[in-house]
Amino acid sequence: MNFQDLPVQARALLKDLAFRTPMARWVAHRWQYNFSPSQLGFLCSCLDRTRDVPGPVFEVGCFAGVTTVFLNKHMSAEGMEKPYYAFDTFGGFVEADVAFESDRRGKPRSQLQGFTDNRKEWFDATMALNGVTRTRSVQADVNTFDFGALDAPSFCLLDVDLYRPVRSVLEALYDRLPSGAIVVVDDCKDGLAFDGALQAYREFIGLRGLPERIMHGKLGVIEKP
Repeated sequence: MNFQDLPVQARALLKDLAFRTPMARWVAHRWQYNFSPSQLGFLCSCLDRTRDVPGPVFEVGCFAGVTTVFLNKHMSAEGMEKPYYAFDTFGGFVEADVAFESDRRGKPRSQLQGFTDNRKEWFDATMALNGVTRTRSVQADVNTFDFGALDAPSFCLLDVDLYRPVRSVLEALYDRLPSGAIVVVDDCKDGLAFDGALQAYREFIGLRGLPERIMHGKLGVIEKP
């Protein structure tokens, strides 16, 4: 039986009991996003601006799918019926990427932990529980994935944190992007443990003669003319 199928009084009793225990963190509303409200709003505005640009939506680095659900709900509310691809290792950072940060960029390995408590089947179940049907999850190392096998995206949220995968994805996608497409690179902020994303973003736009545009504190934007 689903919790919502219980009588109102029974639901209230169970919630009251939960709020009196450490279980409160599981029943109370908590902010689960790694983006601020303004950053999420900006991502939605990018989807709006690219709705008539041909190509699917890519989210490269999706972890548990919280932002994936949010952006898909926005697409549904606005009547956008594009394919949505969510890429992740679903097991944390690739060792070669961590080694580059440690050996070449001087980052302590202790700062490069996390995202290992994840599985592709959990992500897929989260999509199903939220009624998200357009999203296809892809388990891959994006440094070596053949993006050329897919249509180029109209919008891409690139949230893989470290230098090598950010640079690899930008190199793989940019030349194929349709006119008007937008790529947003997360973590473009100095001083972060994951500021390899900023270095990769700046190097790439510098080589291509593109303007630097960092929105809402950490979102590096690239627009295809």
